[in-house]
Amino acid sequence: MPRSFIAAAVTVVSLPAAAQISYGGYTFAANAFADRAEVNETGDVFLHGAATVDEAITGFTPDSGLFNIGSMSGPTPFANDFTLYFDDLAAIDGAGPDIVLFDLRYSRDSYEIAVISGGTESAFLFYDFSTQVNTGESQLGGDAIAWAVEIDLASYGVTHAEAIRFRAGPSDTSSGNPQADPTMAGVLNIPAPGSLALFAIGALAARKRRS
Repeated sequence: MPRSFIAAAVTVVSLPAAAQISYGGYTFAANAFADRAEVNETGDVFLHGAATVDEAITGFTPDSGLFNIGSMSGPTPFANDFTLYFDDLAAIDGAGPDIVLFDLRYSRDSYEIAVISGGTESAFLFYDFSTQVNTGESQLGGDAIAWAVEIDLASYGVTHAEAIRFRAGPSDTSSGNPQADPTMAGVLNIPAPGSLALFAIGALAARKRRS
């Protein structure tokens, strides 16, 4: 059942042409990467290349991220429920994938992902590791390759989304223990330049859940 959040009114603004970033065969507007991150459950967080979760998985950050989300191998389970908000550019449903979540693969890990559209959260869909795309991008000194989880808004029955919520699914290790390594996410399909719908729900939703 969809979960409803507080949503602000949609406004339309004019934006200048944005610079672009090419990574792993995808081309993004420079401001198309997630702007804010939220941890939705208690648990340890293993950061690399950053001091906070926001620094680790927002913006264009291919060499930073979170290690082993959802892992249950230690004395305290790792947090396994995160939301990324796209405040600058909301995604629209277009041809091919609309949002890409990148994983620095050490083990092959599945994901469960929901989208937030107009303040309403969808059901989670399962993304098996076998469907992820090898970008060929070598990170962390060659220790990891970035793989892409391609998200099509049509699969959720929505035409736009301002955030994604994700958690790690089973890995292909002998234990099946979740241990995904998300690094960043970016919006591919955006409204045409000159008229961008901004869905400003993030701050209200974050404050409501933290209160």
